[in-house]
Amino acid sequence: MIPLIIVAFLVPLIGIVLLIGISPRKPQYISLSCALCSCIVFCAHIPHSIQEYTYTISIWMNPFTFTIFIDRLAVLMTLIMSFLFTIVLVYSFHMKNRKFHVLILLNLLVLSLSIVSLSLLGFYICIEIATVITYFLIIHKKTPQSINAGFIYIVMNISGAILILLAILTRMALPSIAAGLFITGLLIKAGFAPFHIWLARAHPIAPSPVSALLSGIMIKVSIYGLIRFAPLFTEDISFLLIIALFSMLLGVFSALLQSDIKKILAYHTVSQIGFILLGISLMSDTGEIGGLLHLVNHALFKALLFLCAGAIIYATGTRNLHELGGLAKHMPIPAVACLVGSLAISGIPPFNGYVSKCLLYEASPSGYISLIFSITCAGTVASFIKFYWHTFMGPSGKKLPQRTIPFSMKMALLTLSGLCILTGIFAHHILSFVGYHVEIHVWNTAHLPQIALNIGLGVLLYSIGVKSSLIMHPPHIRLSIDRLYQISGNAVEYAGKKFHDILLQDINYYALTIIFVLVAIYILFSL
Repeated sequence: MIPLIIVAFLVPLIGIVLLIGISPRKPQYISLSCALCSCIVFCAHIPHSIQEYTYTISIWMNPFTFTIFIDRLAVLMTLIMSFLFTIVLVYSFHMKNRKFHVLILLNLLVLSLSIVSLSLLGFYICIEIATVITYFLIIHKKTPQSINAGFIYIVMNISGAILILLAILTRMALPSIAAGLFITGLLIKAGFAPFHIWLARAHPIAPSPVSALLSGIMIKVSIYGLIRFAPLFTEDISFLLIIALFSMLLGVFSALLQSDIKKILAYHTVSQIGFILLGISLMSDTGEIGGLLHLVNHALFKALLFLCAGAIIYATGTRNLHELGGLAKHMPIPAVACLVGSLAISGIPPFNGYVSKCLLYEASPSGYISLIFSITCAGTVASFIKFYWHTFMGPSGKKLPQRTIPFSMKMALLTLSGLCILTGIFAHHILSFVGYHVEIHVWNTAHLPQIALNIGLGVLLYSIGVKSSLIMHPPHIRLSIDRLYQISGNAVEYAGKKFHDILLQDINYYALTIIFVLVAIYILFSL
């Protein structure tokens, strides 16, 4: 059965060749067919996910081999990945830009290979190729804003890539240092605070289908790498708990202060991946199951919310909450879909976010962790009351729909909305479906008081924020993590210019600099 999985990689490759070679007038048919075929092949491996399989691809007259490793975690990731790529291509069916569809299929191919790679080096190569492809997707519109966001994205992700590569090279000689480098590199690529500035810039600027994939899939691959390969460096990742809690709080309160609908969703990505990392770093069975389930749920409801935002922007031409309002009567399907996504991310039953958040709350020890958990959940409720009310309800805004959204967009939104409900009601089947045989007991009255408390605190927080004008007209705060990066960059630039001026004086300075660096490296590795 394992050789069949090769089809999942060959089909997108064939699609790419067709799109480049024959230049079809309707490239969306080819890209959608290829993604759907890959999704079907990955589905075919579900019955075999309980056992682990390996399959080695050898290239003729080439020493390099690529070993595919299939287990329940790989099947879960590839299935949700191929499904979301298919949904995004359905949503983007009206887009006829051939370059866009080529890049989407390339990303599907290399991200799928990164998931099934048995070796750390193979995983690294694939995610770096995906980084470059994603850069071109982010700057797809080629506006000054997209170029700037793409620059920040590529600089941050290359920084993470350098750390991961250094970790691979020093894993045997300096295992403890390599572990820190590897985990830090993946945290940068996943967009955890305080490395989240690229995410907050790239998500809003990228085309909405790309934003859905960035949040739903691409950052999850880095989290997958943490789960899969961190044990090669260290067994204990409990110290990541602080980063998880920091990301949860920073993301949710940053989102609450935004008026750009895509920035609200971007900062909530920072917050929600904090929930996933929380489950992983607790290092318990319940925490791991809750984290994995929230990874799947977040991929669904966040992709839904970004696609809803894309439909709003497509119809009205604006992302500003101050210019929106009363869209429910003009855009009923996006309104319903956005309501489902808002309830799901807020952890309201019977939607899927409720189940995974209940498991994570059960796994969290009482004390400051459960307190931060509740505060973040309340902030999420408040943020999406603001998001939904000021977009779809209330008085009509300055911008009303100027054009009708295509049927393909509506189909994608309705499909994801249905899945957010089904995966909530039948949550106990999700992980067991791919081999995680666990009993999930969440549908009982024990969780209702906590949910009611989160909702009550969220409504109270929103009411206070509206009355004080803090959440609609927040004060300009100069001290931010983004500003700290800017100050650091200016300091490095200043030091670089000074160093450059010194080196221009005489060639001896070059020789002395090289000797100094070599001596420093020798001392470092001889300790």
